[in-house]
Amino acid sequence: MKFKHWLPAVALSAVTGLVGAQNFPVKPIRLIVPVAAGGPVDLITRPFAEKMSEQLGQPMLVENMGGAGTLIGSDHVAKSAPDGYTLLVTTVAITILPSSYPKLPFDLVRDLTGVSVMSKGTIVVVVDPKLPIRNIKDMVAYAKANPAKLTFGSTGIGGSLHLAGELMKMSAGIDMTHIPYKGAAPALTDIMGSHLSLIFVSMAAVLPLSNAGKVRPIAVASLARSPVMPDIPTVAESGYPGFEVTAGNGVLAPSKTPRAVINHLNQAMVKVLASPDIKERFAKSGVDAISGTPEEFTTDIRNEITRWAKVVKAINFVQQE
Repeated sequence: MKFKHWLPAVALSAVTGLVGAQNFPVKPIRLIVPVAAGGPVDLITRPFAEKMSEQLGQPMLVENMGGAGTLIGSDHVAKSAPDGYTLLVTTVAITILPSSYPKLPFDLVRDLTGVSVMSKGTIVVVVDPKLPIRNIKDMVAYAKANPAKLTFGSTGIGGSLHLAGELMKMSAGIDMTHIPYKGAAPALTDIMGSHLSLIFVSMAAVLPLSNAGKVRPIAVASLARSPVMPDIPTVAESGYPGFEVTAGNGVLAPSKTPRAVINHLNQAMVKVLASPDIKERFAKSGVDAISGTPEEFTTDIRNEITRWAKVVKAINFVQQE
């Protein structure tokens, strides 16, 4: 007896997709980092990618695609094939784009979806150690006595580190000049060379330089002190209650990526981020390795979009074309 092929095309497509997802991955995965190489995001992404390669049985290749406050790399992934082979490492900056960029070429909520959060870290305010600034009070006093003389760096216009400086200006009523860089490494080099006054930056980038006395940390931007730098006060306790800017990273995929692929990647991330090796390597950079469900991370992204929209509106910031 011969059976007719009665399976509808849509159902057949779904079955084919499921089979493909079950075999995932069968080739290298590109992990796009939307900032320049050599900065704090690289310090945790590269060992993470190595462990993910071992877990998935295929190479996970880190590719830096910086520029435009993470817009270039983020847009690239948002428009990539939804097959799990092109992923994005997020920074907080991506959640600022929807409110600060008038003509964003992609929709963050519609075009990208969470795989898992990856890390949580502390933002530190560091200054040129040659300046007579040892705390936030000194910084504000110096800025008021020397209008526009202080310069603050960031890893790009419109990013969280840029807006942290703008928020500090607004909160303290001071004038500082913003100087954008392509990454944290060149900005910190300029601080060490006395070409830049200060920067809000991830603790991951600061620890080695701080320990060597090459930069001076004066405050942390979290609401609580960091156990890694317990003697450094928070900006909030330095006279600016509620001041908070945190660092965090996670992995996003194009929104139409099959759920089975998202789940497979999430399960691999959970195992990798729970490994003692990764926890230790992250901790040395002042970062906590954490994970969660795709839904939790997607919700976190949406909440951050709302939070930063309020800051963008308060400082009247609009990203230039």
